[in-house]
Amino acid sequence: MKQNVVPFKAPETFERFGIEWTREAKTEAERSLREAFLTYETSCGSSGLISLVLLALVSRRQGAVAADLAAAAEFAEVMLAMQLRKHMDDALVGVKSFIVNGGSVWTR
Repeated sequence: MKQNVVPFKAPETFERFGIEWTREAKTEAERSLREAFLTYETSCGSSGLISLVLLALVSRRQGAVAADLAAAAEFAEVMLAMQLRKHMDDALVGVKSFIVNGGSVWTR
């Protein structure tokens, strides 16, 4: 039995507005609403990007992911990866600088 390991599900709000992320938009109004939501989430920093990736993961477990969500989730993955890479690089620079200048990273 396959378990949903992500403790997240698409909010019921999407259902209320007629949005099903496993299919393409059925009407122009739905397409506009989806586009506005995806644009808003993309602009909300890391939290918005993470929510798009989670939404795509959960939707993928329920079926195929619609092209608009897939594109937004791919963009979010790239942006998050760039942020995480910068964080890792900055951490290594900081640790190396601390060690080179005679400090110790871990103490017992």
